[in-house]
Amino acid sequence: MLSCKQVAAVASDYLDNNTPLKWQIRLHLLMCANCRRFVRHLKITRDISAKIVGEDASVNTDVIWKNLQAQLKKEKLPDRE
Repeated sequence: MLSCKQVAAVASDYLDNNTPLKWQIRLHLLMCANCRRFVRHLKITRDISAKIVGEDASVNTDVIWKNLQAQLKKEKLPDRE
């Protein structure tokens, strides 16, 4: 049976249906709640990421960073005395 470390290493390929170890991974997931949680969270992260990229394929990280900095400056808490 695969170890948790092995499952984590091929989890992305498993979600892409791109691994010959599919039945071994499924067997491990049946017995390991931690790996089930890891694979579920990986799937959620991938789905959300795909949705974000699909909404705006021209994401500019510099613009996002500058907007975030500006927002943080607006919300800056007053100094405590």
